[in-house]
Amino acid sequence: MSWVRAFHLGLLLLVAACQPLPQPFLPDEKGLPIALTMPTGEHSLYVLPVANAEGELAQSLAAGLAAALVERDWPASALARSSASSDLVTALAEDEQGRVIWVWQLSRFGGPPLNGSDLPLGLDAETLAAAPEATRQALARAMAQRVANEIEQVDASQRAEAALDPSLPKLFLRPFQGAPGDGNTALARAFGDQIIGLGLARPVRDAAQADYQVECVVALSDAGPRAQQVALAWSLYAPSGERLGSITQANRVPRGSLDGAWGGIAQAAAQGGAEGLRDMLARLKAAPKQ
Repeated sequence: MSWVRAFHLGLLLLVAACQPLPQPFLPDEKGLPIALTMPTGEHSLYVLPVANAEGELAQSLAAGLAAALVERDWPASALARSSASSDLVTALAEDEQGRVIWVWQLSRFGGPPLNGSDLPLGLDAETLAAAPEATRQALARAMAQRVANEIEQVDASQRAEAALDPSLPKLFLRPFQGAPGDGNTALARAFGDQIIGLGLARPVRDAAQADYQVECVVALSDAGPRAQQVALAWSLYAPSGERLGSITQANRVPRGSLDGAWGGIAQAAAQGGAEGLRDMLARLKAAPKQ
């Protein structure tokens, strides 16, 4: 079995583009599809076969993921889609230790894609390929929980963003760098939620529209045989590229604990970064005009 060790989001889009178009309205020998295979709403999801999974594993995981989403009251199907469905594209990759991670991206109907956080499966490729159906279903339920939770969080954040004071400064997040696991994605999402929740700024996707830009760089270093030192440097920039201020966070963590999902660690780090941003913006506002 051939597995990739690195995964790029562009591949997810390529996988989606190369899939044959489903034909959900054509009856087969068993009759017309049932309602659950016919997602129609804006939030309905079409789950594509899992990329980089060979043979029946690709279909098995996709079908399990769709079924688990339906259990959570999300219209989803691995068999059919409607013109308003969003495509849930997933793939298997490997981390540096050869353990499989399940990565995903949602190509949203009428909106920008959502890059989800990776799900470490805790298995190597051979073990996953030989896993019984019960194990695959458990993994699918874990992925469904992650997908549903993150979509709901993004929707809530977008509603909060729409209610922000339009006079707030516009903020562009540069790509976060250096974090292992899903840290870069998880930190950026959590930080965006924090600045919206605190009413600090209005996030924008175009750097040319921003009043400020924020960058986060993560660095890991040895702190003994069982620990690592993780340092986060948050920097605030003017549109011209001038750095206006920075803060740093540092802590010791068990070795390898950040190689997978960051979870609550990302939330805590982002809260500290957002509070630092609040202080920097306050100082800039209070500074005498040149």
